[in-house]
Amino acid sequence: MATSVAPNQRVSISTLLGEKLLTESKGGLKHTKTLMKNVDVVALYFSASWCPPCKVFSPVLREFYNAAAKDNGLEIVYVSSDKDVASFEEYYKKMPWLAIPTQQGSAEIKNNLAQILGIQGIPTLVVLDAKTGEFITGDARGHVEDAGGDAAKAKAAIDMWKAMDRKPLSEATKHMPGMGGNPLMKIVMFFAKNPVYIFALMYFYKYLTKQMKIWYPDAYPAEVVEDEVPVTDPHEEEF
Repeated sequence: MATSVAPNQRVSISTLLGEKLLTESKGGLKHTKTLMKNVDVVALYFSASWCPPCKVFSPVLREFYNAAAKDNGLEIVYVSSDKDVASFEEYYKKMPWLAIPTQQGSAEIKNNLAQILGIQGIPTLVVLDAKTGEFITGDARGHVEDAGGDAAKAKAAIDMWKAMDRKPLSEATKHMPGMGGNPLMKIVMFFAKNPVYIFALMYFYKYLTKQMKIWYPDAYPAEVVEDEVPVTDPHEEEF
């Protein structure tokens, strides 16, 4: 799947999430099209087992889901940021909804979703139209927290999502909470998620400064130039 979406381009849920989704922590793969057949809106739950706010929100979301999802055309899909399969399985086994599986290609799907939607942090709950793949809202977490496990309030929240205007997926970042559409924020988030590039820039700066002192000695006062320190790549890839 591409990391960008053309203006007004519609992307199917199967294309966004992959051809198959998990229905339970160990196995249970089913075709996405089949799972979404009777679904009106799908909420993508960006979360991880190591995230303290996620541990607080997940039980609230579970109560919300159990109270109203089944009869109101809602499905939730867990988009994991867990660091290994064991952590994913331990966390996901407490969830009654679907998940992007832990198989080859899943990391690319999750990364693409995060980029297309401008995900800045977790937990985040984004609602899409299950039929068209269009963006509905990135504020769903607040709606769920307000409703909790109250069936009437949960149904009202789902009905509200169904009634909201659809927006092209290409414009999703403009409508996400906070500063998802801000170019500067995107740069900051890129370096936050890829810290190795910060060290690479620092290394390049030191190298360039050293070379400038060699090329233009008159422009710099005499001083001892320190040797570069090897940098260990701190970036840890998700499974």
